[in-house]
Amino acid sequence: MARDFLFEALEPLGGQSTRVRFTGTVGRSSVVWDARVMTLRHHCRSLTPPERQAGVRQFLAVGPIIDSTASVTVALNLSQIDKSAVLKTMIMLRQWKRLRPGRHEYGDAHRFGALDCA
Repeated sequence: MARDFLFEALEPLGGQSTRVRFTGTVGRSSVVWDARVMTLRHHCRSLTPPERQAGVRQFLAVGPIIDSTASVTVALNLSQIDKSAVLKTMIMLRQWKRLRPGRHEYGDAHRFGALDCA
């Protein structure tokens, strides 16, 4: 576990996926975000071939708030998840004023073939 001034990395940075914790708010509630941040390429590995062909958009999926902890999964169109990607994710989550539990997709759809997800 690595600690940064702004977040706690629960898994190493610099790969296709990581897990971090940081503080923020949802509505008017203070929370600890438990975030899984991954590349779209990493996410596409969990999809079926037809889902890959249909296209995948960047997304964040916010879970319910339990004991002041909010879980979120974020998939970004990046080659790796490094400190910069984590900091930008934190800013996005902290500034999204009407963020509610559920899946929120944004950006253009990206198509991945079987070999692209390897």
